Amino acid sequence: MQTFNHVFHNGVSASAYRWKNPDGSEGGIVAETAKIDPTALIIQTAEVCPGARIGKRARIARYVSIDNGARIGSGTLIGEDASIGKDARIEEEASIGCGANIGAGANIGYDVRIDSFARIGEAASIGDDASIGGDARIGRYASIGADARIGAGACIGSGTRIGEDASIGEGASIGNGASIGVGASIGEGASIGSFASIREGACIGASSSIDAGASIDSDAR
Repeated sequence: MQTFNHVFHNGVSASAYRWKNPDGSEGGIVAETAKIDPTALIIQTAEVCPGARIGKRARIARYVSIDNGARIGSGTLIGEDASIGKDARIEEEASIGCGANIGAGANIGYDVRIDSFARIGEAASIGDDASIGGDARIGRYASIGADARIGAGACIGSGTRIGEDASIGEGASIGNGASIGVGASIGEGASIGSFASIREGACIGASSSIDAGASIDSDAR
């Protein structure tokens, strides 16, 4: 293995080498201290920073950047131009779409699907089997429960909690610090104010507006 000094996308300079893919093709640039399973596929223009880990059969597409200490689980697909932040953790069999951004310290669960150009904030948590639509925004420290569905273009504020099996419609906006109960449904284009609370199983209709700090115990249309 021939090593060389390389300045990574984040400005870190470290000893690196060219990855050799399972099919024998030349892969991306990998820091010498990164730990990569030999079955992983890393396309030539990708970068893997020092201390990162990539599991079995993971696939890293063109122009992907994986920051220091990030962990990519077995069987996970990272799409073209995606960015994985420092110390982020992505569990097994996840799918990260083209141009998506996973913030530093974020935790992405098993079999999660994150579509193209979605942004997951710093230290946010996405539960197992959840899905995040294209261009959606998940704020810092937000928590998305297992099996939750976040529609394309939806915006989830910082520190907001979305319960398991909840559904957030396309283009909906959930303010900072809000709480959406287990199995609740928020319609397309609805607006939920900061620190509002929506009870378990409640349905909020499309384009509805809920004031900041409100507590909703029944359906609203």
